[in-house]
Amino acid sequence: MKSISVFLVIFFLIQATHAQESRVKERYRSDGFYVAIGGTVGPDFEEFFDYLNYRYQPPEKVDDFGGNVSFSLGYLSRFHRNFAFDFGFSIYGLKRAAEVLDPNSAIPEARVRHELEYQSAIFSGTVPILLEFSSIQPLVPYVGVGISIFSARLDDYRDVILPGQGTFGDASRDTRTSVGGHFEAGLAVKLNRRVWIDLRGRWHGGQGHLATLEDNFRDFKVEQSISQYTVGMDYFFR
Repeated sequence: MKSISVFLVIFFLIQATHAQESRVKERYRSDGFYVAIGGTVGPDFEEFFDYLNYRYQPPEKVDDFGGNVSFSLGYLSRFHRNFAFDFGFSIYGLKRAAEVLDPNSAIPEARVRHELEYQSAIFSGTVPILLEFSSIQPLVPYVGVGISIFSARLDDYRDVILPGQGTFGDASRDTRTSVGGHFEAGLAVKLNRRVWIDLRGRWHGGQGHLATLEDNFRDFKVEQSISQYTVGMDYFFR
């Protein structure tokens, strides 16, 4: 009888402990979404622009794409006080135009004009580590790592301008997908339990190729060395 009583006491203690742990886990289980706006710099299309500068020898070097405004949207699943899953995407576009003399042409003062339009959607899966140690902590720094999928499209509009003969235009479009990774760091500011303001920096790495009209549709290397800086709002459903 005494053994049975001891067994029952141990059993109920284990059940009570398990119930308490379940309530703690449930407390931190929270799903939500985020929207963000910011700036994106990259990718690095240096191989193409180096080719352009070498072939046509312009007096002023033709620079790489640079950056532009980007928009982000994503889904958050927080399964622990300090860990979450983040699935999202961001979109942005870049343009670069250059007109150079063509020293390889037999016609004097012949010129070539390129207008490049780059569109990209970056799909990401991230595991953020939230440095939150109290529910009343107003600022939550975090870091994270994840996978990046780059869906890129490049439109190349080229005009060959021949004095006395006219302008001859052509266009091409190339669409490619490549895979890489990223690292992020940020700071979340709690407005209340459900709404956070999110300041984030994210740095991607990867490599792909895109073709232009130059050199008979040659593939040029694209280094997905991309930096993103955004401010956004996180909303948790509970």
